[in-house]
Amino acid sequence: MLPPNSDLNGRKPSDLIKTTPDFNSMIRITFWNGLGFIFFMFIKSYVVLFYFGSTGIVFGIIMAMQPFARLISMPLIAYLTDHTSKKLLVLIGSLGRTFSYSLYWISLVIKDLTLFGIGTFCQGLLVAFFWPPFFSLISEKSCKDNRTQALATGRGKMIGYGFLVGAFISIPIFGLTSIFMPNNIPLMYSPILIFAILNLIAGYRFHVRVDEDLTYEKFCASLDESNLQVQSLMSDDVIVGEETITTVEIHDIPETFNRKLNKSFMVGFFALIIVILITSIAGTIYSTFISAYLILNLLPGFSDNIIPIIVMIVYFPAQVLSQLVAPKIGKLFDRISPTLSVIIVNVFKALMIWLLISAFTSIDFAIILILLYISLESNGYLIQAIMSRVSIKHRGKVFGLHMWVDRLGRVIGPLIGGILWDNVDQIAPFIISIFIILGLIPVFVFAIRKLSPYMVEKVDIDMMGVFRVKK
Repeated sequence: MLPPNSDLNGRKPSDLIKTTPDFNSMIRITFWNGLGFIFFMFIKSYVVLFYFGSTGIVFGIIMAMQPFARLISMPLIAYLTDHTSKKLLVLIGSLGRTFSYSLYWISLVIKDLTLFGIGTFCQGLLVAFFWPPFFSLISEKSCKDNRTQALATGRGKMIGYGFLVGAFISIPIFGLTSIFMPNNIPLMYSPILIFAILNLIAGYRFHVRVDEDLTYEKFCASLDESNLQVQSLMSDDVIVGEETITTVEIHDIPETFNRKLNKSFMVGFFALIIVILITSIAGTIYSTFISAYLILNLLPGFSDNIIPIIVMIVYFPAQVLSQLVAPKIGKLFDRISPTLSVIIVNVFKALMIWLLISAFTSIDFAIILILLYISLESNGYLIQAIMSRVSIKHRGKVFGLHMWVDRLGRVIGPLIGGILWDNVDQIAPFIISIFIILGLIPVFVFAIRKLSPYMVEKVDIDMMGVFRVKK
């Protein structure tokens, strides 16, 4: 006879389900967001340095405006995420992306760098409303023992599919116009308007289809309750035909210690914040100049009309594959020691940066860029998974703090990179980043070891370095 509250394999229904029913509908919005990402990653560096003809320092300032705007809005957004409708905030972020995309297109048509900078600032200010509530919803609607995978799927995998479709939209339009009608700027950059409209539609669909009150815990409790009633009718202790109503109470996972008074927790948390800040600085010191390095060092013999097409083609596989592989990497990180994950990812990332500036052809560059972007995405999801376990009640604030610190690093990094690019050497931003990334590993490991005993959602690590999630 089956025990109550079990299925044929002896497991509860809640053990078989890893996300809520509306999880897949919810994460589709990032597919529509991702349609324009690959195009914007290309044009932001290309148009500022080559279309507008600015210096590295000016480029660094333009690139720093978006994260700077997020610094301004993030404290408010972090508070609102825990105190108001998350769906409404996501909708505001989608509308903000539509507005900023429109400003980009106008600035390119009239060739106004100032307006382009304003569009960058508006994108940072308004799109910031999107991510903290979205990440918080993913955390609430997924099981804790596959949280990294859920975050990677919700952002990386869906954005990867968006990259794929967006590239098939933008590259032909941009490429054919560049070759046959190079002076038709409105048509050349028309994919921006297409992506602006699609973001508007996606935001509305998200708002009407997602139930933000349905959390993973509530959904699992409803499954367990339903199963318990059915199995009761099969038990020897209950007369067949009678119904036994079982009430399942839903409790929040307790946060049993006072973090304000726990010095060890505060030391570990502060160290993690430092890791996030320096990781962001190191990443943006060099990453904003990747396309410029490619153009100036590996594409000097190509015509001006062909160069941007080649750059987009080089970026395309790196952006798409890194996002699609991210859930697989996230699944791996859910099963091995975070300490081991940190060491592997950072060493690999440093190696790929060194190989990138050692590439001989654009083909070598493209292959190495794929591996580099995979390591960058992996590192980001690993940090997000750790942050999601710090607190349940204040997840919005935790994700908001993470993004605020990350954006602070993104303000500082491009400025440092621009100074190095203009005054030292074109490889200087890359070399400096390598040393920073390797030097950060001990601090990251220290932060994880300090925080591990105090996580609300704890994991055990066995002798083989494999996670064992505590139920």
